Amino acid sequence: MHLMYHLDEDGKRVYTLKASTYTKVLTACLPIAKLKLGENKIGGTYTEKLSPKQTATKSAHPARFSPDDKYSRHRITLKKRFDNIMDNNKIQEAIRLLADGDKAIQKGFFKKPEWDVAGSHYERAANCFKGACAHEQAIQAYLKASDAMFKSDSVFMAAKNMESAANLAAIQLKQPERAADLYRKASDLYQAHMTPDRAAEMLEKGGRVLEPINVDEAIKIYSDACTLYETEDRGQFAIDTFKKTIAVMVRNKRYNQADSMLQRLSTVAMGMKYPSHLFRTYLSIVIVLLAMNDDVEAKKRLQRFSNYDFAQSEEAAIARSLVTAFEQGDQDLLEETVKIRTVSYLDNEIAKLARSLVVPGGVKKSNPLPTTKPIQPPTPKYDNPSNGYPNEKSNDGEDYLSSYYTSDKEGSPLFSSDDRSPNGQGFPVGSTVEKAGDGSSYIEDNDGGLC
Repeated sequence: MHLMYHLDEDGKRVYTLKASTYTKVLTACLPIAKLKLGENKIGGTYTEKLSPKQTATKSAHPARFSPDDKYSRHRITLKKRFDNIMDNNKIQEAIRLLADGDKAIQKGFFKKPEWDVAGSHYERAANCFKGACAHEQAIQAYLKASDAMFKSDSVFMAAKNMESAANLAAIQLKQPERAADLYRKASDLYQAHMTPDRAAEMLEKGGRVLEPINVDEAIKIYSDACTLYETEDRGQFAIDTFKKTIAVMVRNKRYNQADSMLQRLSTVAMGMKYPSHLFRTYLSIVIVLLAMNDDVEAKKRLQRFSNYDFAQSEEAAIARSLVTAFEQGDQDLLEETVKIRTVSYLDNEIAKLARSLVVPGGVKKSNPLPTTKPIQPPTPKYDNPSNGYPNEKSNDGEDYLSSYYTSDKEGSPLFSSDDRSPNGQGFPVGSTVEKAGDGSSYIEDNDGGLC
């Protein structure tokens, strides 16, 4: 018996297992389509589950369980029963491990607190809570494990447990502010362990979770991550973090902060001696300043950047063209400049900002739709008349195709196939030249076909 459902007046599902059985007398002229519904013998019964409105019900079985599998009901029952038992066992084990951890940190006359043992118990308890989907209890256990590990001078493991707690708060509990605070604490612990890369990564994660709800705080955390890279002289690892920070600033129109961050990035790129990246950064600075309608400052920066090899680069030419377009109020020049391929090589947010620039008092033109005009095929020209194409001159100067006709009048017969022809085989005897309705000529053989 299969579980079925029908919709009530409010559109909600009403489940039923009831079936209505009735008998139909089949006749000899019953269509074959009826036989496929279950009426496979004359005078047989046809069973159908009906709603109170006498309409057919629908199957309510989930896709992963087949209604025709006689063991599906038992699998559902076992899953419900033993999953709950397993979750309860994990929670009971976690509670027992928490008690063991609390016992390990107790003091006595001849006993010191064993923080390392307690940290291990707390971490195992947190994993059990996590496996039982008790995420809040898991976070509390991870925090206790982090504190115990820190007191046992295992700073790295303390940071790892703090990071695990932050991940649960961000992903499972959807608490971005709490997760950002835990990520910052994990960053401090990684800095204490002298691993600045992981510390900056934690700050970056904290900024990412805060970005949808608090942009200013996210930018502050991103900036702290960039400062950490600069302080530890890890500029080669800071490029991606700088780019993410600048992208957030530009996306939210924090152009002053983006300008400051781009200058810091240019200093990092200059120290790395990577000229192509440095030149793109200079061009990005000019674009951000023009987005602020400050073409005077953009021109000053451009002159300052010209002291380096930037003056001979393609990025410098684009920057000069943009500044000139703003000074002259030439929107056409601006739009032509931002279409250069080098602009598309910039970061996505900077490239989109460049394409959205408008000179003071100008109006950005909409991109015209492509026109669909008929294209006339070009007239073929061939250098070698021996290839056998029409309307060409032969080596002796005469028209190449006219030598195959006895006359250029309509309906004139052609020479036989053993004469010279463009393809070396000639045209069939009796073929004629006919005039089409548009005035063009075509060749018709004696069978009525076209050559």
